[in-house]
Order: sequence, then C-alpha cells, then structure tokens
Amino acid sequence: MFRSRPLLPLLLLSLASLPALAADDAHDHHGNHPAHVHGVGKLDLALEGNTLTLHLDTPLINVVGFEHAANSARDKDTVRAAAKTLRDVGRLFVTDAAAQCKPAEIQLESAVLPPALLGEKTPATESTAPADGHADLDADFTLVCATPGALTTVDASGLFAAFPGFQRIDVQLATPKKQGAAQLVPGTALIPLN
Repeated sequence: MFRSRPLLPLLLLSLASLPALAADDAHDHHGNHPAHVHGVGKLDLALEGNTLTLHLDTPLINVVGFEHAANSARDKDTVRAAAKTLRDVGRLFVTDAAAQCKPAEIQLESAVLPPALLGEKTPATESTAPADGHADLDADFTLVCATPGALTTVDASGLFAAFPGFQRIDVQLATPKKQGAAQLVPGTALIPLN
C-alpha cells in the first residue's frame, strides 16, 4: 500500500520555502542590470524556431568611452557613431552563412541618452539617470534565420573589434540543442550553439 506520510514533511518544507523564493523573484535575475563592471558586458543569446535573439547589457563606457549624458557635440557624435555600429549587427555578430540570418529588429536604450541619439524612433520613456554615475546600455538584436538548423556558431569578434572597451563578455545561451554559459575575450569570441 502506498504511504504518503513520509512525503508530508517534504511537502511542508517545500511550502515553507515559497515566501523566500517569491521574495527572491522580486529581484531582477533576468540580466537586465547585472553588476556594473567596466570592461565587462553580458550577452544573453536564445534561438527559438527561426528567431535568434541577443541581448547585450554593458556599462556605457565600454561602447562610447563615458557614462554621462551626451551634452557636447563631440559626445553626441560619439554616441551616434556607436549606435550606427551597433545597428550593423551582421558585423558585430557573425552567423553561419548557411543559416541566412537577417536582422529583423534592433533596439538600443540607455537611461542617460535620448532615444533619438541612439537612432530610436520611439519617444523617451520615463527613466531616471542612475544616481551613482554608472550608466548602462541595453541593446536588443533580433535576427530571423531562413535555415536555423544550419546555425552552429555566433562569432562576436566584431563586437570586440568595434568597441575595444570590452575586455570580457559573459554569455548565457539557450538553444534547442544546448543551454550553457561562456566567457568571451578578445581573440576568443566564438559562441558554439550545439
């Protein structure tokens, strides 16, 4: 006969831990704002169906060389040039040619930079600049691949070449064939997807 009595303490322990888990979930664990370390970026990569998404979260200094609002003409030109480079996703993240991945959408956002300066057409949302002077840039890249099964690697060498402020990029990836993490550095920037 099946006895459920030994399971009761385990069930009660599990239920008792739910408030702690719920409180922990209130904190952001989705990579939206990891610890701010100059020279280090965070890249989340996911392949679902024929859609490849990449989310880059980085201290602004890694991309433009400063973390303040772009007030001078020189700073604004620097931001525009960086945004133009970021929008050339095929240069930054090289995919297997056989996969035929094409950019579908690119969004750039920073609390200290106006969306128009980043090439965004949407009006600024109500976001406040960080009080500690450490500003980040969030970049979302969506690519559609004609043959996603042919996608075996993503090469991020172009990101390091375009933005020498990066010393390391911490990668989290999820594909139908693999889930894992990687650490990229200049010269070693290939992300295997299988």
